Amino acid sequence: MSRLARRKLRPGKLADVVVRRLAWFLLGLAVVFAPRPTEAGKARTKKTPAKSRHACLTRLDSLRVSFRPAAPRKGIQVPVEVTGPLGGVTYRTWGRRALVLDCSLVYSLAMAGRYLGEAGITEAFFSSSYQRRNVRGTDRPSRHSYGLALDIHEFKGKNIGRLTIQDDYEQGLGDDVDCIGEPLSRGGAILRILYCRMIRSKLFRFILSPDYDEDHYNHFHVEALPWNERPDLSIRPPPAPEVAPSQGSPPAVGSASPSGGEESGAR
Repeated sequence: MSRLARRKLRPGKLADVVVRRLAWFLLGLAVVFAPRPTEAGKARTKKTPAKSRHACLTRLDSLRVSFRPAAPRKGIQVPVEVTGPLGGVTYRTWGRRALVLDCSLVYSLAMAGRYLGEAGITEAFFSSSYQRRNVRGTDRPSRHSYGLALDIHEFKGKNIGRLTIQDDYEQGLGDDVDCIGEPLSRGGAILRILYCRMIRSKLFRFILSPDYDEDHYNHFHVEALPWNERPDLSIRPPPAPEVAPSQGSPPAVGSASPSGGEESGAR
């Protein structure tokens, strides 16, 4: 018998060896007899692809709009909270509430910023934005209920001062041939030209002015179509610069015919 075979193990060391060998034996059994994953189990473990970003949000990114996706709100398809200027124009309200709209209207306002900027406008003041309510005198939901409408009351700019729809917009101007007509004041010309350019842009479903009815005597009701109903997305020109020009003189637009007729009661 060899010397190693004749060596006696101390009781404590022998116990350690037995425990280790037993542990390896049990581990082997666990591996051999472990249940194999079924096809259903494999399907459950597959990673779910991330939800693709909405096309409207991608457009806002391309325009370098400062925004963040808002919490879900009843009626709004793609809720967006505006956190900076839109097309170079800062939108403000009387109060501290955030401006939350459907992405489609935010896109339209950002694209229309060129028209406001060329008129010397750097700030726009609004009242109603997203608000769950019906059109006055009806049981039909207002477009404000879907975040697709904004009521704008006044504009400001370094070279134009303060212009309000109530005091500076001149009613009864223009026709089907000449949208602008003959405004009597500089402020009236700026607001009328702005109205005609925004109407012609096809960025909006329509714009209701004091000419529409007495409920709109002091604001522009600016309204966009839902994103999946817009006809302009495939033909829209490249984004305009975001920085508004410093000149405050109104642009020369010439004759224009408004498009996107004002539908009765759609507010």
